[in-house]
Amino acid sequence: MKTLLAAALLSLTPAAADAASLSPEDLDAARIAWRYFERNYQPGTGLVNSVEAYASTSAWDLGSSLIATIAARQLLLVDAPTFDTRISAALRTLETQPLFRGTLPNKAYDAATGAMTDYAKRPVAGGIGWSALDIGRLASALHILARFHPEHRDAVSRVLERWQYCDLVGAGELHGAMIAPSGEVAIVQEGRFGYEQYAAHALERLGFDLPLARRYDRFVAHEEIFGVRVRRDTRDQRTFHAVDALATEPWVLDTLEFGATDESRPLVRSMFDVQKRRWEVTGVPTAASEDHVDRAPWFVYGGVWAAGKAWHAVTPTGSDAGELSGVSTKAAFALAALHPDDPYASVLRGTIANARDPQRGWFAGVYDRGGVNRALTANTNGVILETLLWKAVGPLHGVGARPPAPARGSCKEASIARGAASEREPAIDEPAPSPAASRESPFTVAPPRERGSRRRALRLDGSVFGGYRGADRATAGGVATLWLWGSSFVRIGGEATPHSQNGTARLLWGIGYDDWRDNTFFMHVDNWGPVRPQDGLAIRQAEFTAGYKLPRLCLSSSFCMSPLTSVVAPFVGGPYLHARMTVTVARAWFVMGGIGWTVPGVIEGPLGTPDWRVVYGFGRADWRPGGIFVTYHDWGPDSRSGNGIVAAGVNWGF
Repeated sequence: MKTLLAAALLSLTPAAADAASLSPEDLDAARIAWRYFERNYQPGTGLVNSVEAYASTSAWDLGSSLIATIAARQLLLVDAPTFDTRISAALRTLETQPLFRGTLPNKAYDAATGAMTDYAKRPVAGGIGWSALDIGRLASALHILARFHPEHRDAVSRVLERWQYCDLVGAGELHGAMIAPSGEVAIVQEGRFGYEQYAAHALERLGFDLPLARRYDRFVAHEEIFGVRVRRDTRDQRTFHAVDALATEPWVLDTLEFGATDESRPLVRSMFDVQKRRWEVTGVPTAASEDHVDRAPWFVYGGVWAAGKAWHAVTPTGSDAGELSGVSTKAAFALAALHPDDPYASVLRGTIANARDPQRGWFAGVYDRGGVNRALTANTNGVILETLLWKAVGPLHGVGARPPAPARGSCKEASIARGAASEREPAIDEPAPSPAASRESPFTVAPPRERGSRRRALRLDGSVFGGYRGADRATAGGVATLWLWGSSFVRIGGEATPHSQNGTARLLWGIGYDDWRDNTFFMHVDNWGPVRPQDGLAIRQAEFTAGYKLPRLCLSSSFCMSPLTSVVAPFVGGPYLHARMTVTVARAWFVMGGIGWTVPGVIEGPLGTPDWRVVYGFGRADWRPGGIFVTYHDWGPDSRSGNGIVAAGVNWGF
């Protein structure tokens, strides 16, 4: 087996990518996609978060991340030392990470530690099973890495030699593993039309013979949709309890990586034609594929055909998700690239043109019912980079590349326990987000998190700092925030103020709901002090805040403006209407300014309560755990209150 794998990696040496051959629009798209990997890279393991700010990954998303990194190097988005550092770290992790029952990569891993987990990122010592489709994607990526960068070929061989393939590829089919309710390991046929062929094609590159999984005429029926004849899987989800969606992604990946064949070319073309035809007939741009979504159920399969009907979207469990149908950004990119001379290519690129954040990456898509699917994932951005690399160099495994001789007899034939077939599972079931910071914390700034994502486990983060406040002079302390569910939080903090005339300690607290992203509401109660230990909660000094974060305006990838409006009701004096703007430069540097107007005659305040209040701040803030901040904020109500504070510190999180 070792000799076979080594031979399989000796493929053609690729020509260098010609980044200059890409249009300025494509190069800008590549830079935006790479931002996702810059922001979600875990240096301790070399892995990348599957979903923004959520440290979990799968073999499928690891494959997408590896190809994205190769593309970034070929397109000159990173230099050679950076590339080698990232790739070497990832390969070291793959060489040492635990495997499911010691055989194959587990379905999910903690991206920060490399430990096996379930989809909710709970540690599972023995793992939860493997996905043949995910492993096929990772194997393809490793083979591409060895082709483009022979200096890493030995490490790639060591990774592939760790895996035990017998149950994966037995009887010419693909098989996954799961834990049955009895606790036993169940080995089941895995893959549906498109996915099955793609993963088998990838594993054939390692020398395995998979004649059944590679066939395009097995378990298929012809369906005429808008006058276009397409093939779909006949293993109906309602009977076999496995997703049967005819999705774009596996077809375009197969072409980008292996090139079109006489068998696959008409099938890929029919996928393009039928989606183009739907647009022509209905006016609805269409590029249907699997995607994370920014609300429950968090992951859907959009299909040309699924669960018995055309233009349908379903959840991984088969439930209807038609209201979440939409254009998949990665599918639109790939279809447009594969058919550049067709006018529909421009329609697709135009449809998803604004589904991006220049500082964070490309969003997952655009809903048919309107609005952007703001999920940010490694797979979306990885496939975009893969598509642009293909435009520069052609098929990633090489033109005319052929797999080595089949690996018959390379492992003892496994005993396959037949079970219900399974489709590729989503990389993250319900992603646990990184938390968001409250609007008026002078110590932290809000970390990114996926819209609508839920969390089943508690999360704790905060900061420690030192600084100087006008009213208290030198101060040092910390803030801790417990995230109970999604963006719901409870916060408590304290400071030592040894030189203050108001006491040697200052406390603060808060509770509510706050989401860092634009187009979101927030509501919470806070007391930022001064609260002395003997005051208890000091409710009368607290204030209630409710507001809305308006859409952010980005003039470039490094310059964004974020407006916010709110009503603030101090429990003594107020309420006041408040608006402010934060300008961010080069991702971490910011300037903030705002104004508030006290509504007269509602809640009587102390003598001297101002009609107008001004707030402002500036500095450098990095939301990530370990990120350092140096900031100045003055939250008013006026310059005489002495509430301005300069602070420097570091963020932490668990």
